[in-house]
Amino acid sequence: MDEIDDLCHIYDVNLFDVNDFDILLHEILNQTRSILNAEAGSIYINEGDSLSFNIFQNDAMSYENVYRQFYSLKDLKLPLSEQEKYLAVQSFTNKKIIIVDDVYEAKEYDFLGVKEFDKKFDYRTHSIITAPIIHPLENITLGVIQLLNKKEDEKQVSFNDKDKKMLSMISSFVGLSIYKAQNDIEKLKQLNQELEESNAKLQERVEEEVKQSQKKSSIIYHQSKLVSMGEMIGNIAHQWRQPLSAISTAASGLSFNIELGNDNKDDTIKSLDKIVKTTQHLSQTIDDFRNFYKVDKNVKRFNLAKNILSSLGITEATLSENYIQLNCNLDDNIYIYGFDNELKQAILNIIQNAKDALIESIISEEERVIIIDLNQEKDFALIKIKDNAGGIDKSIISKVFDQNFTTKEKSGGTGIGLYMSKQIIEKHMLGSIEVFNDTFKYKNKTYTGALFTIKIYDK
Repeated sequence: MDEIDDLCHIYDVNLFDVNDFDILLHEILNQTRSILNAEAGSIYINEGDSLSFNIFQNDAMSYENVYRQFYSLKDLKLPLSEQEKYLAVQSFTNKKIIIVDDVYEAKEYDFLGVKEFDKKFDYRTHSIITAPIIHPLENITLGVIQLLNKKEDEKQVSFNDKDKKMLSMISSFVGLSIYKAQNDIEKLKQLNQELEESNAKLQERVEEEVKQSQKKSSIIYHQSKLVSMGEMIGNIAHQWRQPLSAISTAASGLSFNIELGNDNKDDTIKSLDKIVKTTQHLSQTIDDFRNFYKVDKNVKRFNLAKNILSSLGITEATLSENYIQLNCNLDDNIYIYGFDNELKQAILNIIQNAKDALIESIISEEERVIIIDLNQEKDFALIKIKDNAGGIDKSIISKVFDQNFTTKEKSGGTGIGLYMSKQIIEKHMLGSIEVFNDTFKYKNKTYTGALFTIKIYDK
């Protein structure tokens, strides 16, 4: 009982809570050596078909030599099939504590490795005690602990039966500690594996979501293009109506004069010249519309006022036909870097939105107006686009940039236009866009309308 009490007082039960396996083995060996007054020792762990060298300690050697010895043996494995050759394997296989009083006088084993070690480090191994590490409940042999050179009063003495009994009890404590640690390590490995698998699945889901998002973005972009192309066709029709009428009138006049025999050469040349010039104007209009839909591949420096005027030029005929006045106050010295055509599309979407609101809200055609201001602020260009259509209902103003939000379902509205404008300005131009209701005076009258503010920052 005294031995058990000594063991409980000396052997640290906190070993059960050590998580790092190498630290645990070091603590086990250190405390076991301390209890049995052993100068050196090592621990081998069972790996199925062999014992793997894990820990080595020696108080008589320098730290450097201990490290050299450990490094030279760190990959050492003792095959369990060769118990006659290795003392540790025999102790493990037979579940028996073995004491050797002097390795140089022993006949059972040649101890070539020990003698080589002694010669290499100028050391002298005397006695060895080797014990299997056995779990007391599961009866599983987990490894072997081996102690060298017992000392009492600085003298070499042999290990005895008391040491054998003590080491047998220690083996039970050690077995519990190592078994728990190995189980914890195995659980941790499983958790890590599950985590890696979960992360891999999550990564797959993220990649799939990104693909779906990109696909949706592509669909939205193409829908936006189709919508704007439909509006553009309407703009083309309005733009061409007057020139085509002029061509038709000139051609009819020529035909009529020829039939009447009044084909005056000068008049004919003037009429043909008018037809040619009008046709050239139509051709230029086609180029303008084609350029508008060119995809911007590179960022370039462009004049912001010209960009806005180009957007207005595309919709000018439609605005004029609906009696919508344009009032532009543009600083023509502002240059920015970005995607020229995409910004035109964003501005055109806002103008189209204002146009629709004006047609729907204001019956008195002579009062419809869109006001556009462009100014350079401290570190950004500021574009303001406002109308006098009465403003946006407070209950929906926060949603106007949402995808697919529209108040024009009956007329086929898709809600893509303002959403795309926000995407272009914020993601492609790295700017910002906001909308407010604004009350202002125009031609001595007070109006309320939607005010879109666009900030494009200096790059």
